[in-house]
Amino acid sequence: MSKSGANIAAFRQGLKDLADWFERQKRVLPWRDEPSLYRVWISEIMLQQTQVVTVIPYFERFLKAFPSVEALAAAPEEDVLRAWAGLGYYSRARNLHRAAQRIVAAGRFPGDRAGWLEIPGVGEYTAGAILSIALDQPEAILDGNVERVLSRVWAADRAGGDAAYKQRLWKLSRGWVRASHESGIRPSVTNQALMELGATLCSPRKPKCLLCPLASICRARKQDAQENYPPRKKPKEWIEVREEVHCVFDGRGRMLLHRRAKGQWRAGLWDFSETLPSPGLERLGAIERKLVVTRHKITRIAHVWRVRKESEVLRASEGFHDSRWVLVAEPGLAVGASLKKTLQSIRESYPEVIGK
Repeated sequence: MSKSGANIAAFRQGLKDLADWFERQKRVLPWRDEPSLYRVWISEIMLQQTQVVTVIPYFERFLKAFPSVEALAAAPEEDVLRAWAGLGYYSRARNLHRAAQRIVAAGRFPGDRAGWLEIPGVGEYTAGAILSIALDQPEAILDGNVERVLSRVWAADRAGGDAAYKQRLWKLSRGWVRASHESGIRPSVTNQALMELGATLCSPRKPKCLLCPLASICRARKQDAQENYPPRKKPKEWIEVREEVHCVFDGRGRMLLHRRAKGQWRAGLWDFSETLPSPGLERLGAIERKLVVTRHKITRIAHVWRVRKESEVLRASEGFHDSRWVLVAEPGLAVGASLKKTLQSIRESYPEVIGK
């Protein structure tokens, strides 16, 4: 057998070994139990920029609240944001809601890549994941885990720049899933196996190569250069944000929140107001806290106020757009990580203002 023939045979054996490994070692995940288009779509949107362990409880609660695309489409946006609260990247929730309404209006889910790419919040990777996992179509995927596996197996570098590197990886991914499909391996198995391998054994540092089903064909391993792949890219660029909020409490376990308007950052979420409260309230002090939310490094100055008299409760909310008094312990509204972390600091510094 020629060298090229031996390489092809080794590659085909690697495809089979990867599929066999996945069937033996795959993790039990709630969206794998019933890989319908709806469930796979929801899980893939949640998994964007978010780890599996974080997503699992949110996915289960979200599906309980909205068991079908029709239920999601019919729900008020505030209910969708409330179910999403704490997961971050809230544009994902808004896109899901708009997409559900579009799908229901069309009477069906998209059936191909072009159709899915027209759905809000769905890009090339997500479209490929939905079609391959839910419909077993031989569509390519490329997320961080798959990139790591493919870049190591083929020792793919950034020659030609980032764009050329990404194009090369997409080409490798398409070749991988199509070759597997021609060999009788289901695309849902192939793509999930690549993701699983990257998430478990082919880790960024100290990969478990001795357990890897692709060890025999991995070029990075043969070079003893696993940690050089994927090749390094520019460091993440942070957005520095400074904000001041006014935290008003009534001393009986309630706080005054307002909903961020459309067009504002974190639109639709409830938070403390950036507007000064009405005169006559008691100012207890201020807390400065550093927060990291998605790509933002936030310095948040929280001014803490207390209502001294019952007659001031109504006046305290005057001038606040779309405001509401809610329980500190159970707001019942869509609130984000910034508010939760601010409350934690207030509990530590001014426990008396929270109330019972």
